[in-house]
Amino acid sequence: MSELQTDSANELTFSILRRGERDPEGPYSEHDLLALLNDRKISVHDMVYYEGIGEWKPIHEVFEVQEQISHFVDDGQDTEKVGIAFREVSNVIGETEDIYYIAVQAKVGLLSKTKQCVVITDKHIFILNEKRVGYELEAHPWKSVMNTLMRDEGKGLGTFSLLLGADNRYDVNHIPLKQVQRLFQLSQEMKDSVG
Repeated sequence: MSELQTDSANELTFSILRRGERDPEGPYSEHDLLALLNDRKISVHDMVYYEGIGEWKPIHEVFEVQEQISHFVDDGQDTEKVGIAFREVSNVIGETEDIYYIAVQAKVGLLSKTKQCVVITDKHIFILNEKRVGYELEAHPWKSVMNTLMRDEGKGLGTFSLLLGADNRYDVNHIPLKQVQRLFQLSQEMKDSVG
């Protein structure tokens, strides 16, 4: 097992152990780790170790050490789904676009285990749909969003809706109410700042 090191700036460095492998790789910086995830060279299910963690853990459990992701799970979001949504959106946005919030569906139909995510940036609202193989990302620039709505479904869940035109409404159901409220608040702020 390789020893972890910190660079001259005292930044954390990470060792990675891919599933099915015996020898870890590294050290990697946080930036390297994110790049490897973005390029799909490692999986959120691979193991990671850094000084102070104590034991090897799956990346999706400790990826919140990456500050860019940790503030997206304040409202109880599924950390693994947040990491996936972050990676997918990061792959398509430019350097001048910032991700502000990621909400994750709490439950879906009885037969489906896939979940949708809603991602708010300063320039777009994205809907991430998990498919049988891979993901589909829908992007809606704020200038094309006429309005957003929220509805309390009861039992701590809500629906977030996008109005994209007179006859074009997109609903994402079964999102924890706290996340729906945050989506609605941020979407209203974004719409106002663009409009």
